[in-house]
Amino acid sequence: MPPPEVEELKSRALKIHKLADDVEKLANTVHTEAAKMDWSGPLTDRVRGEIRTWKSRCGTAASLLREEADRLNAEARDMLKP
Repeated sequence: MPPPEVEELKSRALKIHKLADDVEKLANTVHTEAAKMDWSGPLTDRVRGEIRTWKSRCGTAASLLREEADRLNAEARDMLKP
């Protein structure tokens, strides 16, 4: 049985990875729904641009979260090495 520290690292990594998936899913959902709408008005292009920017930032945040999760998993693996 692995030490509790290893299990804790793996648990944190899994939670962070799920958070990254949720962040990306939310951003994609908002972007997809906004694209479906038939918007018109003076601020339409600005709002769509802000949604694209927000989606891009969420994608970057999700990537960074996944990197952290991978780092924690690697640290857990290293702890198991003799």
